[in-house]
Amino acid sequence: MAFGGNSSAKKSFLPIFQNENDRNLDNIIFARIPMRGKYYFGLAIVLLVISYFWIILTSASFPTLWANRLHNQYLDVFFSNFTLLGEWPLISLSIAFALYKQPKLGLWFGCCFLIELFIVQGLKFGLNEPRPIQELGKALFEAPGSPIAAWKSFPSGHTAGAFTALGLFAVIANSRFVEILYVIIAALVGFSRLYLGQHYLHDVAAGICTALFIWLIFSIGKARFRVLSNLSW
Repeated sequence: MAFGGNSSAKKSFLPIFQNENDRNLDNIIFARIPMRGKYYFGLAIVLLVISYFWIILTSASFPTLWANRLHNQYLDVFFSNFTLLGEWPLISLSIAFALYKQPKLGLWFGCCFLIELFIVQGLKFGLNEPRPIQELGKALFEAPGSPIAAWKSFPSGHTAGAFTALGLFAVIANSRFVEILYVIIAALVGFSRLYLGQHYLHDVAAGICTALFIWLIFSIGKARFRVLSNLSW
C-alpha cells in the first residue's frame, strides 16, 4: 500500500514522466547536442584561438593591414561580393529553408537571429568603437564599391551573421563534410572584413563568439522544444 501510494504521488508530482520514453527523452536529446555541429563548433573554436594568439603576438591593426595588402583586382571583386553573404542572403536563406522544413524550426531560427541582432547592434551602438580607417588612414586600400566605414567597429556584424546562419545549419546538417564546408565559408566572410579594411581581427573574433553563443541557445532550445531532432539536408 505504501509503495503504491508513493508511486501515485510521484506520478502526480512529475506528470511529465508518464513512461520510460518520456523519462529518458531529455537525456537522449541532450546527449546528441554535442554530436550535431561538433566539427563546425570545434573549428570555430580553433579559429578563435588562432585569432587571439595572432593579436597577442602582433598588434590589433597588423592582421587588417596584412589582409588588406593582399588586394588585387580579382580579389577585390570577389571579397566585395562575398562579404555580402554576412548580411541578409544567408540569414534569409536559412530562415526560408527552416520554414519550408517545419514552421516551428523557422520560428526558432528567427528568434535566434533576433537575439544575434540585438547583441551585435547593442554593442555597436553602445561602444561605437572606431574602425581601422581612423587609425591607419591612407595605409588602407579601399576596394572599389566597398567604402570603408569609420565607426561602430565592434563586433563584426557580417562575421556574426555568417557564423550564426551557417552554425545553425551545421547543427542540423549531421554531416562532417558539410560542417567543414560551412565553417570555411563563414571564415572567408570574416576574412573579407579584414581584407576590405572594415574591421580589426578582434572585431571578427567577437563576431564568432556571438555566433557560438547563439549556436548554444539554438541547440538548447532545439532540445527543449523538440524541434526536428532528426532533420538533415
